[in-house]
Amino acid sequence: MGIAVIGSINTDLTIRVPHFSKRNETVMGTGDYTLLQGGKGANQAAAAAAAGANVHMIGKVGADDFGIRAVESLTAIGVNCDYVSRTSEHATGLATILVDDTGDNSITVAPGANAQLSAKDIRAAETIITQSQIVMLQLEIPMATVEEAIRIARINGALVLLDPAPAPSKPLDFLDYVDYLTPNEIEAEALTGLSTASAMGPKEVADYLLNLGVKNVALTLGDRGTFIANQEHKEQIPPSRVTVVDSTGAGDVFSGFLAASLVQGLTFRESSEMASAAAALSVTQPGARSNLPNRHQVEEFMSRAFPRLIDS
Repeated sequence: MGIAVIGSINTDLTIRVPHFSKRNETVMGTGDYTLLQGGKGANQAAAAAAAGANVHMIGKVGADDFGIRAVESLTAIGVNCDYVSRTSEHATGLATILVDDTGDNSITVAPGANAQLSAKDIRAAETIITQSQIVMLQLEIPMATVEEAIRIARINGALVLLDPAPAPSKPLDFLDYVDYLTPNEIEAEALTGLSTASAMGPKEVADYLLNLGVKNVALTLGDRGTFIANQEHKEQIPPSRVTVVDSTGAGDVFSGFLAASLVQGLTFRESSEMASAAAALSVTQPGARSNLPNRHQVEEFMSRAFPRLIDS
């Protein structure tokens, strides 16, 4: 048993800028652009594989060079891509990413082939889904496809881990089928209408999501760490202090390591600590996947730098 990741596969075009542009403003980049592998689904699959899990990717790319490179990149890191299909009618997804001097990012995505991943494609991969312990999903593919994947997972007893990104524009009516939810602050506010800015904000957001039926919440708070919660326990995981170079993909690293750690038998608390450390390491290098840490590197980093969990 392992992990089935169902989601987007993109090429990331990244430009570093001194600041994000205002309306009608042109901002000159501070160097050459880079073309890197990305897509929330592919990033999470790569992270889970780097953490040592057995991972199958289910997605769609174009019949173009970007699509070929995307599949080769995932295969090279150990992700099974037998259920990544190709379409000649649409290009591989493309994300344009601006990264400012603080390491924050602004992302625009042209979904391309990702938007064509259908419920039919999910049913074609049903054997892999039913054999998986965890099914990971995001929202860069059609909502009907997400819902079909959740339906198949639940029928067959697989756990569902959802990263609700990009932030949904309307309520999700399937949250009571989600075992693990990993929103950032923007996504959490979109789901609940509540802010995490106050001291009690993360707890209020987590309680709201638990009341909607989510079994476990891991609310990522950037440089404030991670707040984890379920009906039995709530806890703040403080951040690791690192120098942020590029925060692109940090949430994907978190979700991928969380899923892998759960499959490997760690508790939710232990898995969240591992995922937080992996995400912290990932932001010290540019790109969503170019310097993805492996499990050994994360464990070594935790032994040196990760602070003890603090009960709340």
